[in-house]
Amino acid sequence: MTYVLLIYRASAAGTRAPGLDERATLRAHRELQTETSKRGELHAVARLDESRDARTVKRNGGAHEIIDGPFVETKEWLVGFYLLDCANEEEAIGRAKVLCADDEHVIEVRPVSWRWKQ
Repeated sequence: MTYVLLIYRASAAGTRAPGLDERATLRAHRELQTETSKRGELHAVARLDESRDARTVKRNGGAHEIIDGPFVETKEWLVGFYLLDCANEEEAIGRAKVLCADDEHVIEVRPVSWRWKQ
């Protein structure tokens, strides 16, 4: 089963959260990337640009609107994702725990369906 691990950060872009050990956080990312890559389970990983650079496209009354930033108002902002194969949800949650090594990050675990595959 393929899962996406969506990584959200609570603090604003460009700010350092008190007590956040960025080197330890990056080390956890590298370890997960190495492990899942060796096992052929890693499909993609990306760090997203800041939400201020995002645009949201929505349809309203038959016309498209382009809105600056993410559409959903939330304290946390999406900073990146992993797309990888896991044996089950328990394994996906375990991997999310590796990435969620501090109080500044929230990881959403969601199954992915490859609808175009037969």
